[in-house]
Amino acid sequence: MVHPANGSLILKEESWPQEAMWILTEFLMSDEGAQRGNVTPRFIIAQDQKILLTATGNSGWKEQVWPRIQTLTGTAA
Repeated sequence: MVHPANGSLILKEESWPQEAMWILTEFLMSDEGAQRGNVTPRFIIAQDQKILLTATGNSGWKEQVWPRIQTLTGTAA
């Protein structure tokens, strides 16, 4: 998790733990990252050095992220 003091710091390398820096790099190279990178709250699902999904807002969590987590973990209802 990345919890910067304010939204303007979300895309700053110093806000990210070293082991997750690759996520920031990949995200910033994507169309979503380039166009809407500072939109928060932002949720990113990453696995095996690949970003699988990025979504924003409470509806993004509910409609996209949570169902994907359930699918990936085999816990979907």
